[in-house]
Amino acid sequence: MSETATWVLVGLAAVLVAAAVVALVQLARTLKTLQHTLESTGSRVDKALDDLSTTLNRVNRVAGELERGTLQISALFDVLGGVGDALVKIRSSIGTVATVTAALGPMLVAAARGWFRWGGDADEDETPEAPEKAAARAEVER
Repeated sequence: MSETATWVLVGLAAVLVAAAVVALVQLARTLKTLQHTLESTGSRVDKALDDLSTTLNRVNRVAGELERGTLQISALFDVLGGVGDALVKIRSSIGTVATVTAALGPMLVAAARGWFRWGGDADEDETPEAPEKAAARAEVER
């Protein structure tokens, strides 16, 4: 090979080495920037994950309290259902007593009036009322 060809090859090699050095320097800067970015992002991600973990712990605690409260309310509704059933039975009993009282009341009033009239408190020429009239009069007087 000639001396000129050798110098051309040396020059080309120098240009290639210079280009490679520039590329490697730029790559080193890029990698250093990437490392800094990843470190700062990593610390932010770690903080965000810690905050998220704290929030999730709070949510889990509140959900547990809500579940316990729901169980207590369920028990309360069961008790209130029993009280409601008892009140329905009492209402039915009161209705029955009221019906019986409404039926017996006029009869007792008429019987008492008849008893007192026949017992000598009434005038001689007065005749005792029919029970239907006595019940009607008792109803009107109420």
